Amino acid sequence: MKTTVLLSNLVTQKTIDSWIEDLLSIPNPAFSNLPPCPYAKAAWVEGKVIVKKFVSFNQLKEDIKFIKDRVMIFYFKENSLPSCKDLSILAKDYNLQFPDLIFYDEHPDTIEEVAGIKLNSGICALIVQNRKDIEEKRAELQKTGYYDNWKPEMKERIFDR
Repeated sequence: MKTTVLLSNLVTQKTIDSWIEDLLSIPNPAFSNLPPCPYAKAAWVEGKVIVKKFVSFNQLKEDIKFIKDRVMIFYFKENSLPSCKDLSILAKDYNLQFPDLIFYDEHPDTIEEVAGIKLNSGICALIVQNRKDIEEKRAELQKTGYYDNWKPEMKERIFDR
C-alpha cells in the first residue's frame, strides 16, 4: 500500500512538473509573449509549490494555515475524483470561508483555453494561493497585453473568486 501511495505521489509530481516546465513556463504569443503562468516556474524551482494528496477536509484546513507565499496543490486519487461541478462548488465555498486565500478548481473535464492554448494539467486538484499575492501579480499582468486574448468567460472564471 505504501509503495502505491508513493508511486501515485511521484506520478502526480512529474505531471505537475511537466505542466509547469513544458506549458506554463514557455513564452507564448497568446499571452503577449509571456508564459501562460509567468510566476509558476520560479515558484516551482524555489520549492514554493507544495503538492499533497487530498486526504480529508480537516487535513486541508490544517495545511492551508501555512500557505503564506506558497502554492498548495491538493490532488485527488483516481478512484475518488469529484465531478467538475462538485469541485467548482468546493472551490467557491472555500473562497468564501477563507477570504485571504484563492482556491482554483483544476479538473480534466473543465477546459481552460486562451487563443487555442489548452492550459489544463490533466489532474483533478484544488490549487490554493495567497489572495493578496495573486491579486498583485494580476495587477502587474494587466499593465501588459497578457489578458488581451482571454475570452470574457475565462476572465470571469479566473477573476471572480
